[in-house]
Amino acid sequence: MISLKTWLKSKTAQQLMRYLVTGFTAFGIEYALYVLLYKVVGFDYILASVVVYALVFGFSFLVNRKWSFESTGDIKRQTILYLMLFLFNLVVSNVFLLQFFTETLGINALISPFLKMACVVCWNFLAYKYIIYKN
Repeated sequence: MISLKTWLKSKTAQQLMRYLVTGFTAFGIEYALYVLLYKVVGFDYILASVVVYALVFGFSFLVNRKWSFESTGDIKRQTILYLMLFLFNLVVSNVFLLQFFTETLGINALISPFLKMACVVCWNFLAYKYIIYKN
C-alpha cells in the first residue's frame, strides 16, 4: 500500500493539485461573470451559466494542457476531445444539474453553481488525465 507522503509526491497528485488551482481560478472567473450576467444584466440563470461556461473554455483548455497536465500530445486531437467533454458538461452540468439543484432541490441560484462544479471537477479530472491529455 502506498503511503500518503509517497502519493503526494506522485505525478498524479501533482497534476491533481495543479488541476484544482486551474479549476478554482477558472471557476472564479466563471462565477464572477455569472453573477454579473444574472444579477446585473438580468440574464436567465441558465443562459448566464451557458454563456460564461463558453467564455472560460479556451482559458481552461490551454492552462490545463500546458500547466496542469504538461501535455505535449496532438493539440488537434486534444481540442476535439476537450470540445466533446465541454459539450457534455454544457448540457449535463449547466442545464440538468443546475436546474436540478435550483428548481428540484430549491437551492438558491447563486449557490447552485458551486454544487454543479463539485460534480464536474470529479469527472473532468479523470477525463483529462486518462483520455484528453494522455501522452
